[in-house]
Amino acid sequence: MENSVTLLGAITVASVLLAALMAVIAFRSYSHGRGSPVWKSKAASLDGKLSRMDALMGAYPGLAIVWDGKDPDKPARLLGSTAALASMRRYADKTVSSETDRQILAGLTKLDVVGAPTGSNLLGLIRRLREKGHPFSVSLILPDGGAIDATGRVAGAQAVLWLDDPSLRTEDESEAIRRLDANRSTALRDPLAFIEMLDRAGYPAWRVGRDGEIRWVNPAYVSAVGARSLADVLKNQTQLDSECAQQAASVLSGQPKQTDTRAVVVKGKRRSLAITLFPVSGGAAGVAVDATEADTLRSALISHIRAHDETLNALTEGVVIFGPDQKMRFHNTAFSQIFGLDESWYAEGPAHGEWLDRLREDRVMPEQADYRAFKAKELDLYTNWPSEMPEEIWPLPDGRMLRVVRQRDPEGGLLLLFADMTDQMTLKSQLGTLINVQKTTLDRLSEGIAVFGTDGRLRLSNRAFAKIWSLNEASLEGHPRFQDLLPQLMTQHGDRDYWNRLIARVTDPDPDVRRMIEDDLDLSDGRYFTWLSRPLPDGATLIAFEDRTQSKQAEDALMQRNEALEQANRIKSEFVGHVSYQLRTPLTTIAGYAELLQSGAGGELSDKQSEYLFSIESAADELKKSINDILDIAAIEANVLDLELGDVDVFALLDNTLDYVATRAEETKIQVHLDCPREIGMIRADERRLKQVVYNLLLNALRFTKSGGHIQLGAARADGGLTLWVKDTGVGIPTERQPRVFESFQSSRGGTGLGLALVLKFIERHGGWVELQSEEGKGTHVTCYLPTDANRDSAHPELDLAS
Repeated sequence: MENSVTLLGAITVASVLLAALMAVIAFRSYSHGRGSPVWKSKAASLDGKLSRMDALMGAYPGLAIVWDGKDPDKPARLLGSTAALASMRRYADKTVSSETDRQILAGLTKLDVVGAPTGSNLLGLIRRLREKGHPFSVSLILPDGGAIDATGRVAGAQAVLWLDDPSLRTEDESEAIRRLDANRSTALRDPLAFIEMLDRAGYPAWRVGRDGEIRWVNPAYVSAVGARSLADVLKNQTQLDSECAQQAASVLSGQPKQTDTRAVVVKGKRRSLAITLFPVSGGAAGVAVDATEADTLRSALISHIRAHDETLNALTEGVVIFGPDQKMRFHNTAFSQIFGLDESWYAEGPAHGEWLDRLREDRVMPEQADYRAFKAKELDLYTNWPSEMPEEIWPLPDGRMLRVVRQRDPEGGLLLLFADMTDQMTLKSQLGTLINVQKTTLDRLSEGIAVFGTDGRLRLSNRAFAKIWSLNEASLEGHPRFQDLLPQLMTQHGDRDYWNRLIARVTDPDPDVRRMIEDDLDLSDGRYFTWLSRPLPDGATLIAFEDRTQSKQAEDALMQRNEALEQANRIKSEFVGHVSYQLRTPLTTIAGYAELLQSGAGGELSDKQSEYLFSIESAADELKKSINDILDIAAIEANVLDLELGDVDVFALLDNTLDYVATRAEETKIQVHLDCPREIGMIRADERRLKQVVYNLLLNALRFTKSGGHIQLGAARADGGLTLWVKDTGVGIPTERQPRVFESFQSSRGGTGLGLALVLKFIERHGGWVELQSEEGKGTHVTCYLPTDANRDSAHPELDLAS
């Protein structure tokens, strides 16, 4: 109550004083230019009024701090009595080296504030008063338990803080305040009438004394607590609940009005009561209003709002709601994620225009050529809502695409919905590209493709389909029915039953009828096609036609070629058997008779005759080797050559073969060297064929190595097998000839050209490989890799003794 009297006095005095000051200033400004006696008389009168106002202000037991404008550095003016100023200086913070008003405010800021929002202090209230014109009325609690009333109001362009110290009041003033507190009801001046009204009220009302005891209750209170009478309540001091006494104690200790809504048992039923206690003269008074229905509605509303917010927060689209005052009231989680602004900034409730400015500053809105016009158009929606509000697409600078939907809020605000369409638009673009690529791809296919729907209409086709059946591509774009295409189709294939069955496969929903099938098709112009019908997941049917005319012709030619190859293989086999007998037999006879004559069985030979016989024997040996090589090549190509596998001592094989060609090497003065350890061990292979491989490699090296050159024969164990090589310092092989040296009948210096060909064939027959390195003028290095156990598929079947 003291706060209300103080505020009333402060406002009254301030209004009179400020009005007088403004009048005097205006008058003096005017009279300065006039100099009229009348105006001088009026000026004197106003000076008198100003003096009286100063006297009144000096008698007011309080202090006023006045600020002109919003400049925080501009000093304030202090108005009030000397006693009030001295009283307030007691609370000033002398450590602040500044004006008196700032010292006083610094000291008062340290006091607890009652009646203000949680977390607010005096300086924060003054700042909002000066910047935004928000008035306030609070109490500052002193260390000794007293209080200073602080009231902030705006007077024109000025902001005024009224500070009222109750310790400066006289006893008469305090008594007047108490009387005003007792008679504060302007509606009912008669206390009896007021009590009668409370007695008839349908809600509980009561009054407690300064000691906290109940002094009076109305009948509704008696009924609510289940008592028999007023006397019974007063005798037992029956409270509505245990918290009412605590509320009364807080009010009696100097706290402002206490209001709480809680559950109370009334007449045996649980009800929700809004219980309010407030200070009155001589104690405190309370009322309890049934808020069950309101509390139920409030709970339902809170649950609805919570569910609404949770639903919006679960959306992937960003939602923001601005009220009629253009302040942000709600935004969901997706909205924060889309624009990436700090949540603490949202907590301040920014205006729509401030939000747009922030988006532009952070570059999370489309670039605008005329931002002012864009912003004005957005804010104009609060007053001028168009009949139609189409959706928009916001292309952001970071590459995202946002779909923007605006809706008018029922309360006069705006709701904006933002959906990130980047992926969707990207997929749409990719889908369009994919469709174009697929169409282009289909048009590039040589197969004719056609897709028919369940209604029998053509949905999709490529150029090859139109070309095969001589159809007009433009007419196919109109999605004609299959039945309408029959006249043109039958000119190429006149079997109507075939086409009727195909139409049935397209239109019949029976899975057994629509199953995939493929078959051949002969056209009237001699072309040969294969076709297939395949059901698609969406119910459509794909029909494909492939021109196999050339393929069939090639297939026929290939079959004829295979028959010819098989016949050639038979001829080769017969040739090998025939030559083996027909050539080797007379050659053996020639060699045998030459040897017999050389032994002297036919008489003594002259030197000339012996020379002739030696030439015959040499020629027979060369011819025998050539015949053997030819027969071996023919046998391999006819796949009738089998290996005779056995255990082969590698060192012995190489040493014996090297001795065989050593005589010829000595004649040509070529050094031959064996590089192989004696303990190299055994491998499983065809010894005769390996000797032939080594012999051919050595002869080839001797043939192309000049006198005085060097040939190396070597072998070594490798991972899982064996490598053996022949390396010479001969003339080498030209690079362009190297890829063909292992082919049959490739010889540049006489001979059959089968030596290296047989080397490759025999090594591969064992399951190995051959590598050649050669540089013209520097020599050749041939390496053969052999597995430890030769390929048994190329050998004669062996007995499985273990079984």
